[in-house]
Amino acid sequence: MNWTPEKAHAKLQEIYTDEVMQNEKRRVFQQVYRHLYEHLEDLAVKDAIKEDVEERMQLYKNFTFMPGENLFQSMRYVFLLARGEKEQDRAVTQQHLHRIYRALFSAAGLKNPVIPESFWETPLGVSCLVAEKGVEAVYPVLDEIEGV
Repeated sequence: MNWTPEKAHAKLQEIYTDEVMQNEKRRVFQQVYRHLYEHLEDLAVKDAIKEDVEERMQLYKNFTFMPGENLFQSMRYVFLLARGEKEQDRAVTQQHLHRIYRALFSAAGLKNPVIPESFWETPLGVSCLVAEKGVEAVYPVLDEIEGV
């Protein structure tokens, strides 16, 4: 298909519904939550998280919203860019991308994240690609979706 930025954003709006974005946030939450508990075990402080924090975490998991600057706000930001919202400040976009990559792909002993190729096929990965390189970068992904 002959994609234009407008057509590509319209297709991404169609694909990335609020439900898809919430499910992606839940999937990422599960990954980060599991990773957190593994590290707490590594440090022998598994019981360090208090009960009220546990309850709050459960709410965040269910409703996919955490107030303040955090991973889930960064995910929301890149999803909105993929859906066609205009970027206001490149530095802000880079901060959000850095937060996502650091949270999901930075090992304790590494300075730079190691991002698996499979990430770029996820809804979050495609959105990050749009935020990083522009919607034109996902034309091949959209072709696959369209069966071209």
